Amino acid sequence: MLLSPGVPVRRALASLVAVLATAALAGCADQEPSPAEPAAAPTSAPPTTATPEAAPPPLPVQQPTPTPQAPKQRRYVRDKEVWQRAQPAHLQNLDNPLAERRWGVYRGDLEQTWRAYESAGGETRRQLGKIALRPKSLWLGDWSGSPERIGSVVREYVENASGGDPKVLVQLAVFRMDPWEHAVCGGRAPSRGAQDTYRRWISNAARALGRQHTAVILQPDLPFWWCSNRAVTSSLITYAVKAFSAQPHTSVYLDAGAADWSSTPQTGAPRATQAADLLLANGIAHARGFALNATHYVGTEESVAYGAELARILRQRGVKGVHFVVDTAQNGNGMMWPEVEAQGSRVNDNARVCGSTADRRGCVTLGIPPTSRVGDPRWGLSPAVTREAKKYVDGFMWFARPWLFMQANWRGPDRALGMARSTRWSAP
Repeated sequence: MLLSPGVPVRRALASLVAVLATAALAGCADQEPSPAEPAAAPTSAPPTTATPEAAPPPLPVQQPTPTPQAPKQRRYVRDKEVWQRAQPAHLQNLDNPLAERRWGVYRGDLEQTWRAYESAGGETRRQLGKIALRPKSLWLGDWSGSPERIGSVVREYVENASGGDPKVLVQLAVFRMDPWEHAVCGGRAPSRGAQDTYRRWISNAARALGRQHTAVILQPDLPFWWCSNRAVTSSLITYAVKAFSAQPHTSVYLDAGAADWSSTPQTGAPRATQAADLLLANGIAHARGFALNATHYVGTEESVAYGAELARILRQRGVKGVHFVVDTAQNGNGMMWPEVEAQGSRVNDNARVCGSTADRRGCVTLGIPPTSRVGDPRWGLSPAVTREAKKYVDGFMWFARPWLFMQANWRGPDRALGMARSTRWSAP
């Protein structure tokens, strides 16, 4: 029978074992682990033998799959208009270049209602503010300056409308073709010298935009292309589409007439297939999209439905991702061309101004305020058309000028005041 060692002997043995184990571990720690083998994980318990076994290599850690993050959405404040606060893009159109930014308002002599607003007071001033304080497109044409002058005109306008902030959206309607409208019918075309002047004018105007975020409505009343010298017209319009689209933050919307107008003369019922032919011949493949209602009065519901059909036809013909904008400045009482009652003119370009909010027979008044939030239920669109708007429409814009006589000439504030008083949309 063996006798157990005494306590002093057991303590001495334990101390010896501890010293040997510490030395063994130190020797292992000094060795660089092989690249093919991970180093042993340290243990938390003290070793109990002189030659401890290496711990097994750790299992590879499974990295969690990152959850896709939805794009951060700007909060939509319904009681703020787009010139007061940027509006978020709809999820169906996240690359909308008109969303997520404020729209600039020009305050200067190039905009006639602003002059009238500035000089007015009281209730007249409040009513004129429904037009003057909202973002609108400045129309530019040969009257705006020579090719050498137009660049400075554009820069001055952009500085005023944007307040010097390149992220603010400014708007232009370029109406530079000359001759145009009925003057081109019969195949009349500009001379070679005039064509060269047009290209220089367009190039200088486009370059003046620089990095400013801009929406360009190109050549209102484009359905007159059908009665023009089409080859020459298409060459010039396509040049303009490319020149403006080449600017880093400029979105071009090529005019496509309206839901009640797709050719001049109108052959058969207006139809989206005919408008698609017009756009394809004039450079739509290089543009962000197209514009509707620049000089007509078609309601927003009908315009969105027609535009969505046109966008689908263009997709079928190989031009994908096309979006559009709708003018709502003059369709507060949406109507087709034959329904218009002309005033002071024999043509419908100068529609009679509605006399009150109850007067809706063939008359014109202001429509939905400018906005990139086209799916807002306040606009009163049907559910089906609201879905189409969220997918295809970049904005409801004011690029028409119904407060001008014949949509072209300022003859005092009476037309503007009449439309401001008869619209159902409140002042900003």
